[in-house]
Amino acid sequence: MKNIIILSLLLLLSIKSNSQEKVKQNDNKFLISLHYTGNIRNDNFVSDKYNGILGLNAHYVLFNNKLISVQGGLGLDYFQGRFIDNQVDLKNRIMVNPNFGVEFNAGKTFKPFFNLGYSFFTAKYVIKMTRFNISSPVDPLIQGSNTEVTNSFNSLSINPGFRLYFNDKVYFQTDYKYLPIESNINAHILALGIGLKF
Repeated sequence: MKNIIILSLLLLLSIKSNSQEKVKQNDNKFLISLHYTGNIRNDNFVSDKYNGILGLNAHYVLFNNKLISVQGGLGLDYFQGRFIDNQVDLKNRIMVNPNFGVEFNAGKTFKPFFNLGYSFFTAKYVIKMTRFNISSPVDPLIQGSNTEVTNSFNSLSINPGFRLYFNDKVYFQTDYKYLPIESNINAHILALGIGLKF
């Protein structure tokens, strides 16, 4: 997970260094937003086993004109594992989502956008097992054992949304993220937050 975050940040920095000439010097190039992450239940492992908590989006403007703004970005969403039962301990996880997108200059304050990316999400949980369903600290035959299970739910991410600008720097953002993980696992994530352009 750390390697994915580091590689995504390096990709964002390399995009920044290679595209400085395309953006005017006095334009605001960075967009950072903090948001609530909502995970809609959809009768599958990802949507039913995790609560969305908090997220962070960072984008860098690669190209900007009167009609569109092309951006490269990185999204991080924190998910809390829901309680399953006393035998399963579901670990909290972070979804990493590097992406590219276009923001449309529809008006001075209203700017819809569309991002396309790839999400990295790994579910980890511990199954607590005991022989005879009991555990004894004094009897070696009746000891508990734990098994850690890891499942990967990486997927393409389709992410439409819009920003409402209060002024040149501060904006409200809401967006929807669709993750077609597998044929029977589709995650639907909503986000509401406040951002800063600088």
